[in-house]
Amino acid sequence: MAVISALLIVTAVALLITGLFQRQAASVRAVENEQARIQARWLLQGGLDWARLVLRDDARRNSTTRLDTLWATPVEDTRIQRPGDDRIAVFSGRIEDEQGKFNLRNLASAGIPQPIEVAAFQRLCAILGLPGSLAPQVALRVASAQSAPGRSSESGGAGTNSAGTDSTGLGGSASGSDTAGQGPTAPMIRGVDDLRGLTDVDDSVIDKLRPFVTVLPGITAVNANTASAEVLAAAVPGLSLSQARALTERRNAGAYFNDRADFGNRLANPDIQLTDTQIVTVSKWFSVNGTVTLERAAVTMQALISRENATSPSVVWKRETN
Repeated sequence: MAVISALLIVTAVALLITGLFQRQAASVRAVENEQARIQARWLLQGGLDWARLVLRDDARRNSTTRLDTLWATPVEDTRIQRPGDDRIAVFSGRIEDEQGKFNLRNLASAGIPQPIEVAAFQRLCAILGLPGSLAPQVALRVASAQSAPGRSSESGGAGTNSAGTDSTGLGGSASGSDTAGQGPTAPMIRGVDDLRGLTDVDDSVIDKLRPFVTVLPGITAVNANTASAEVLAAAVPGLSLSQARALTERRNAGAYFNDRADFGNRLANPDIQLTDTQIVTVSKWFSVNGTVTLERAAVTMQALISRENATSPSVVWKRETN
């Protein structure tokens, strides 16, 4: 009995010690992983600073924003190693021109949906095979996040028919006196993912919209030098998708547009009148996406950079993504 008791005690002690070592090892791994994540974040911050320098240099060297310059070249699987450290970090990142996309922020101003922009978004939805009813819904969602100044029922700007709706399908109340002086009733959307919850919006709709739309802090025009054919066809009334594809093919072959007038001349259609609120060739808003993998830690960061001050591009926001 004494021998058996001793064996049981030894077994219990061994189990306790093993558990302590396992918990200690897990704690050490957790600390190491957190240290690696912190170092990965700092490496991403360095990548963000590099992106700002690249965009500043591009503004200094080029009068237009094009896809054949350094900022548009992705960085793939770059190995980073600190002297005296055996660990190797792997960095990948890219810069995207957000003005090459349709800005959902354009859909409303001061709490009032903008019929011209809603019609443009309807054209984009039609090109992507999405229901046209999506555009008025998104416009009202954007308008709900804005303050509506006092105005009379005649200041909506969009004509209405006898049913009280305009040609874009927006209700007359969107521009009537019943919204006068109202404040925001919802937060502003930060991206296409925030459209979840609207009628007919599911993951498939989000995936179709993601490459072609953005949400920026202010009203922006589309950059003809970086936009896809789908976005150009939506932004320019009267421009078909096939014509837009022909334009983008020649552009991507090296025939970039010098300015809005150059773009208009190549349309070869005098009936299409362009304004600086539709088409530009210089961009001020860019997104930066980067990932750093260090040991067991992988950190992905997304940021929005403003180049409104070309000599000092600034980070508007940054966040980690899954």
